[in-house]
Amino acid sequence: MHQFWDTCKKELERQIDPHNFISHIEPITISGITDSEVTLVVPSAFSQGWIERNHLRDIAEAISRGAGGERKISFVVAAPRAKEARTPLPVKTKQRKTAAPIRLNPLYTFTSFVRGKSNEFAYASALQAAVNPGAKYNPLYLYGGVGLGKTHLLQSISQLILDKHPGWSVLYLSSDQFVTQMISRMQKGQMEEFRNTFRNLDVLLIDDIQFIAGKPATQEEFFHTFNELFHAGKQIVITSDQFPKDIKKLEDRLRSRFASGLIADIQPPDLETKIAIIRTKAETNGYKLPEDVIHFLAETVKSNIRELEGCMARVVAFSSLKGVPIDLVLAREVLHDVYSNAQKHIGIPQIQKTITEYFGLKPNDLKSKNRSRNLAVPRQIAMYLCREITDESLPQIGKVFGGRDHSTVIHAHQKIKKEIETNTKIYSDITAVKKMLEL
Repeated sequence: MHQFWDTCKKELERQIDPHNFISHIEPITISGITDSEVTLVVPSAFSQGWIERNHLRDIAEAISRGAGGERKISFVVAAPRAKEARTPLPVKTKQRKTAAPIRLNPLYTFTSFVRGKSNEFAYASALQAAVNPGAKYNPLYLYGGVGLGKTHLLQSISQLILDKHPGWSVLYLSSDQFVTQMISRMQKGQMEEFRNTFRNLDVLLIDDIQFIAGKPATQEEFFHTFNELFHAGKQIVITSDQFPKDIKKLEDRLRSRFASGLIADIQPPDLETKIAIIRTKAETNGYKLPEDVIHFLAETVKSNIRELEGCMARVVAFSSLKGVPIDLVLAREVLHDVYSNAQKHIGIPQIQKTITEYFGLKPNDLKSKNRSRNLAVPRQIAMYLCREITDESLPQIGKVFGGRDHSTVIHAHQKIKKEIETNTKIYSDITAVKKMLEL
């Protein structure tokens, strides 16, 4: 029974965001299984509600595949443990307070990270921070969109440092977990213990720091934690989906500290990198994918690496369940509902409408001859997206932007493509517009 559930969890771990898996799925245990029902034990009612809202279907599918048929899922909340007597902690002694054990995905290493033009700078920066912690790149701030590899790099740093310095106190967690731990200790009157834990670390790695924005007490606590670690020469690594100056409701003093070290961005992978990622993931998981299927996946999935892995796993699972070989016909069939040429459903009018909404412009502004920067840049971004997303010709794109010729569209496309590599504002704008377009 327990072996069956462990197998299900391994499958879920490949599908679910590492933070969510560690926080909500990993603690689940199994207490019973019959021909019609599986009973799972969850740590709390809150956890049960979160799982039912977010991953009940994933769990049901994993169980169904493992058991060879559908099963009803019942949840039982674990009985609370009796409170243990707590030994008071010394405020500060030579014996440092060790951070709580961290759970890391053993697959998230520098060796397994697939490098490409879009992420090579972030990879090199992360590797240097791991090899020489607290020395050159401190703090290290990694930013990029969802599912592009920030968590992979963060855990790679953690694992390499722990391998090189097994006695070090290394703590990896999300900003949400930082907030949760702080609130819990505050309610229990244990803030001194909380501070001892965080301010005596050798390495602190925080994922998705943007979520502390708008939380004054958390920002105050993190500010002092950051300062103490930084001045002690301890390594700090932070990730976010935004550049520090673009995080709204973040205090200026934190913004300046985040920007004081090295900032490295991760951009969406190009076609070649996606192909390499698929090959690596397929080899790691023992999947045998034909080359035409690999290229189809790389060309079809436009969003991020996590979606790419999910689509690959879906094709493999469908092949296994149906007992049919993996080929291009099967891949097209399996992904038809999810990615049925999504780009073709997004035309120039939708892109123009989204651009005007995002930048607060009037519809005719994109077609006007006005070359002021507040209009020219959104217009060029719109042309760039039209060229990237739609199948329209250069003359057709130019025509709907006020009758401009194809050379203007080429210029706009090349300029924005180059700007993305160095201009964080334009990169963030395009990422936000793509989110609005659900790409």
